[in-house]
Amino acid sequence: MAISAKLPLRDVGFAIGLIAIAGFTSWASGRSMLLPELLRYPLQGVQIGWSAARGGAGYFQDLDRLKRQNTMLEGRVNDLERELTRRVEIESEVVRLRQLVGLASSIPDKGRFARIIGRSPDNWHARVYIDKGKRDGVAVDAVVMAPQGVVGRVLHAGPNTAEISLLTDPGNQVACLDQRSRSPGVVAGEGESTLVMRYLQQQVDFRIGDSLVTSGYGGKYPKGLLLGKVARVIRHPNAITPQVTVVPEADLDRLEEVLVLDPLPSPLR
Repeated sequence: MAISAKLPLRDVGFAIGLIAIAGFTSWASGRSMLLPELLRYPLQGVQIGWSAARGGAGYFQDLDRLKRQNTMLEGRVNDLERELTRRVEIESEVVRLRQLVGLASSIPDKGRFARIIGRSPDNWHARVYIDKGKRDGVAVDAVVMAPQGVVGRVLHAGPNTAEISLLTDPGNQVACLDQRSRSPGVVAGEGESTLVMRYLQQQVDFRIGDSLVTSGYGGKYPKGLLLGKVARVIRHPNAITPQVTVVPEADLDRLEEVLVLDPLPSPLR
């Protein structure tokens, strides 16, 4: 029997392949440049693929590192923004408190500082609450001031808090004088952002831009405190007195700190 019949077909093929490779190697040994030329392009392809794989891995590593750095920087920026906001608030509060200190030094009556802690939901433009009460010396009818002028008066006082009736509160009335003409009148609140003048005499002189101050009449507000400025004067043909609109000097919608004065002594005491 032939030898090829005793060997499996795959073994015969493998042997033939080895013989071919050996023959090719022996033949190419005398031609040193032929084998490198034949293998140049496959080797270049392998090298390019390897470089791309390494470069891709490096890219993803750099991307991951950049993401971590970006997250860290975002956290740092957020911390700095919070710190900046806190410092701006502190500086703003310091400025307001310095203004109140200056106001307190210009008023002979004893006063105490208080912070606004809330507003009445049903009287948003008319009433606010402060963090001082009877235990702090706050009493009903005490005048409440901002650095710009009168805010209102204490309506109710609890042990640790108090309710303030602002100038714009309906029913709140303050006797006043026009600083320029000395014309008297009464400013009254109507629940809006402005005030109206009432109980005017026939011969009054109010002009736009005039400043109004407390007259001291009525026993609640000391004389000479700034209330607001005349914003509008309307003279109707059949009316005896003009219709005068006043804008409070203090911004009642943006109150944060106030000065609460001692109430005036009752004239009956």
